[in-house]
This record gives sequence, C-alpha cells and structure tokens, in this order.
Amino acid sequence: MRTQTLLALMGTLAVGGMLAQQPQPPQKIEGARDLFYFGATQKDTLPPIQRTSTAGKGAKPAPAVVQSAGTQPGRVPVTPGAAVEAAAVPHLGFRYTLALVNQTSGKAAAVDPDRDFHKGECVRIEVESNQSGYLYVLAKQSSGGWLPLFPSSEMPDESNVADPGQKVRAPKDYCFEIGDPPGTETLFVVLSRSPRDFFDLYDAIKSPATAAPANTSKSPANPVQLADARMVNSAVEKMATTFGTRDLVIKKVTPGTDKQDTDYSVYVVNGSDKPSSTVVKKVEIRHR
Repeated sequence: MRTQTLLALMGTLAVGGMLAQQPQPPQKIEGARDLFYFGATQKDTLPPIQRTSTAGKGAKPAPAVVQSAGTQPGRVPVTPGAAVEAAAVPHLGFRYTLALVNQTSGKAAAVDPDRDFHKGECVRIEVESNQSGYLYVLAKQSSGGWLPLFPSSEMPDESNVADPGQKVRAPKDYCFEIGDPPGTETLFVVLSRSPRDFFDLYDAIKSPATAAPANTSKSPANPVQLADARMVNSAVEKMATTFGTRDLVIKKVTPGTDKQDTDYSVYVVNGSDKPSSTVVKKVEIRHR
C-alpha cells in the first residue's frame, strides 16, 4: 500500500513538473486602461534637456543650459553633456480628467469631458503618466496661436517632469475661463521621455520672444519671459504631424462602470507593442 501511495505521489509530481515547464498563455490585455497599468513602472532617470545657444552666426556660442531630471531628489544624477538617451518603452501613456473649478472656494470636481461647457465656467486639466517623462500642456487661443499652460513661459525655472502616480494640474494654480464665442477649445498634451522629440517646443517656451518695438506698451526691461508664439505654433504643428494619433488606444471611463475609476478618466496609451518615447493627444472642449 505504501509503495502504491509513493508511486502515485511521484506520478502527480511528475505531471505537475511537466505542466510547470509548459509555456504559460500570455496575459490578456484589453483596451487603453489595461495597457496604461500594464506599462506602468516606478520613476526613473530621464536624459537632460540641453538648450542650444540662439546666438547669431560668428558669435561665440553660449554654454548649454541643462535641465536634468537627475538633479531632483531620489534620482540618479545624469552627467551634463553625456550621450544619455532614455530608452523607449512599450505602452507609454497618460490619463487625463477635466475638472470644473469653483473660483470662490477653489475646489475642483471632475466632469464628463464630452459634456457641453458654458460661458463663465473655469476649467483645468489633470494629467497622470504611467512612466517618467517630460510633460507639456498648451491651449489654443482664439487667435489660433498656442498658449503654454504647463510649463508656463512666465516661470522659466518650473520643472515639467512628471512621474508615475503624480497628478499634474494645468494651469498649475489657476483655471482657464470659458468665454464667447461658443465653439471648441483645444488643448495639446505632450508626454515624452526623449528631449530630442520635443526640443523645438521646449526651446520655444523657454526662450524669450523678440523684444517688442519701442512704441508698444510692453517694456523691454520686463523680466518675465514670454514664449515666441510663432515658434510655439510651428513646434506644435510639427509634433502633431510627426506623432499624431498613430497607434494610440483611447478609452473613456464613466463613473459607475468601473469601481476603480470614478473620475471620468480618459486613457491615452500607445497600443503598439513597439516601444515609443512620445505620446501626443489633442483634447477638445466644447462650449455653448
């Protein structure tokens, strides 16, 4: 009897071992939300942004200004000027919510991004990435130009590094008020791990615009840096053309249909298995 029991046990272990050695079916991933969390990781070091000199020909080039994610607490330092490039990652993405801000109390509440907004309502966007990256949020003005909301051209030292799990608000401490005429407001959101992909946009926001003519009300001595609108517009249109919405998987979560998401999140993720370094999305806000 004992011999039969041992043989049966050995047979069971052998079968279990064979099953363990067999390749397991791949994890099933469905939709943008699953891809967002599947591609999520802890914060890591990003390559530095190096600003080139804007000096004219023949002039001695100015030293490059380096804004490195490695200078922030909890990150491994990055050697300035080193040929460091953040590796592209699979399923890079972000999720965003639109929030109405009470201008009296300052409290904000997430709302359906497909709703019709109304004159006088004050709106902001909250963005969360699933990988460390440089984040940009711009709003299209009635003139057709793009206004940087994050980072702000009026705060040249503001960091625009976004880490997984960190919610970034744009505008940071304000909201933008819906006004006439009725139509569609457009936001442009960029998340990139590679400074090379968005350097023109960074340079346009961080570089001061051409000095205003003497007969205008703007003082040349104004210490506030204003982004060059033409450079920003050109950079945005270039990125929209280069990256567009290719390979993007987008999902809107409605409260009540998913217990883990109750804030009208919209997930925007690269659905291709091929690693990528930049995700770009235009967000439209309708108002009546």
